Amino acid sequence: MKPIAIALVLFVSGSGAFAQTIRGTVRNPDGIVAGASIQAKQQSTGKTFTTISGKSGEYTLSPLPEGAYEISVPQLGITSARFVQQDVVVQAGKATLLDIALRKMNQGIVGDDNAYLAIHNKYANVRGPTPRTPDGRPDLTGIWNANVDPNPVPVSLLPWAADVMKVRVATNFRDQPSSVCLPDDPTPTLPLLHKFVQTRTLMVQLFEQEPHYRQIFLDGREHPKDADPTWMGHSIGKWEKDTLVIDTTGFNDKTWILFGEGLPHTEMLHMVERYRRPDLGHLTIDLTLEDPGTFIKPIERHMTWELAPGEEILESICNENNKFESNAGIK
Repeated sequence: MKPIAIALVLFVSGSGAFAQTIRGTVRNPDGIVAGASIQAKQQSTGKTFTTISGKSGEYTLSPLPEGAYEISVPQLGITSARFVQQDVVVQAGKATLLDIALRKMNQGIVGDDNAYLAIHNKYANVRGPTPRTPDGRPDLTGIWNANVDPNPVPVSLLPWAADVMKVRVATNFRDQPSSVCLPDDPTPTLPLLHKFVQTRTLMVQLFEQEPHYRQIFLDGREHPKDADPTWMGHSIGKWEKDTLVIDTTGFNDKTWILFGEGLPHTEMLHMVERYRRPDLGHLTIDLTLEDPGTFIKPIERHMTWELAPGEEILESICNENNKFESNAGIK
């Protein structure tokens, strides 16, 4: 699925006061967007420049070498699509104005991104060393404000899976499992709050999404020889120095994986996650998905979550007042 995003205004100014800059304002359908990350990638060299939008949604990328740039803003929260615009030209001694309008994703999702952005901005300056357990391991315990890969690489699907995706896009993703209150996605890509509780032999992950929990065994056990397929699979973890490597197999084929993409998969799905906590306020996650029955090559996603120490996850009950079907046009 290719998210829809547009730029409202693009012009070049001759004013030397803003020499070789790209500047503008970031908005979504709910208003200005503060705290959004804007990236400019020079198309000839691949060199990147980043900045953060201010309280009024304004941003400035400066100084920039001459050339053409790809400007992008990652997906924010659960509804705003990723923004990408190619061929934004920067000329010597001139400023380029690019106002960015973020659009909603093409899915029947109820809600907005104000809560995600408020938490993101509230804890943007959390600082400190990596906390550790008594045995010296990094302690991943905490409330984490999750987000998605800011630069996802397109997925290569086998023909049957590509045909399935065409149908899902054409029907506005109305048949995804969460529309009937079933578990939706076992991958750590839903941009909501997640709570990790880590012990020496077990990690429990809690989240505001069916089935609301996941357990990772850290006691040295192996995967079952003949596990019954489940929604979340069977997860075991081990430490490689300061990296927790989680291996998950035993999935059923009923979930739609990767939030915002909704991909099909088979029971051959194999998920590997690598968790690192480089400091107090951040958790990096490198995700690899393999499924030779669906993907032409493995999928990789790379995310950085942010600690939200003053927050708590909430109940999310899907049995009553489920708005998804009516919002997606399902009778």
